[in-house]
Amino acid sequence: MVTTARRNYPGQYLHYHRAGHGAVTSPSSKRGYTAFVLAKLSRLMGASGIHVGTMGYGKMEGSADDRIIAYMIEREECQGPFYNQKWYGMKPTTPIISGGMNALRLPGFFENLGHGNVINTSGGGSYGHIDSPAAGATSLRQAYECWKEGADPIEYAKEHKEFARAFESFPGDADAIFPGWRDKLGVHK
Repeated sequence: MVTTARRNYPGQYLHYHRAGHGAVTSPSSKRGYTAFVLAKLSRLMGASGIHVGTMGYGKMEGSADDRIIAYMIEREECQGPFYNQKWYGMKPTTPIISGGMNALRLPGFFENLGHGNVINTSGGGSYGHIDSPAAGATSLRQAYECWKEGADPIEYAKEHKEFARAFESFPGDADAIFPGWRDKLGVHK
């Protein structure tokens, strides 16, 4: 389907949503192939972007080492788990992240990945924000800027309201990732 769409619409952005892939690619299923192989196939088929998981930072299965999936599909050359892959000018595929991502998880995610060249489809990360989906979207951008500046997230939150309110919006994540955040930000139940 993706290959046919690419052939018929060469200039169209093709979002490859890998919904249902876990039945084949999940390490717990013990059958099929890996998400890494699926991502490489998506580039070969001509997908403009594919979901690459959350590398252990969101709710999707995976680990920090899954960043190789994102590297492989966006770079001209990449060392894979078994051999070095050269794409010889083939169009790159943009990594898409989703699945439980919010402003509090993003600084660690970007630190692990090493860049922010992804499409972030954080629906819950925006719509779950206390103040509004627009404030949620702003908090996501601020999380990226926090990481890019190398700032301490708690200190950064003190000067960025939407990011600060993300702590109250996602208190379970805040407690797990930033213990003691309530005292540091002056938030009490």
